Amino acid sequence: MKNRLCEIRNGCNLYQEQLAQAIGCSQQLISNYETGKLRRLPVDFEEKICDYFNCSIDYLRCRTNIRNEERYSKTLKKIELIIEDFYSNNRENNKSQQDLSDEELVNFQEILSHFKDILQKFPKL
Repeated sequence: MKNRLCEIRNGCNLYQEQLAQAIGCSQQLISNYETGKLRRLPVDFEEKICDYFNCSIDYLRCRTNIRNEERYSKTLKKIELIIEDFYSNNRENNKSQQDLSDEELVNFQEILSHFKDILQKFPKL
């Protein structure tokens, strides 16, 4: 079973021993999980790891690339509000509103997709 523990731990410059001490388990348990010798940690340790690194169990188990769904959703909501504000300001300032062409929509979708990929790489999201 693939997991991200080694990646997350190394990204925080932590040794296995340091993480084991922080969550109250053995270094061997961490090592066995990272190398795949142990398919799954006991749920209480998985939860402690996720709490420690502020990530979801799905992220730890490589089921998603979004580290923290709640923060990611909040970020997307902020972006949505910025876009809504932009359009409402245009209406208030009597600027002409024009629908985007099909080509412009495709370009905009590509930009959003690229932006989403970038957001997923941020360790705090």
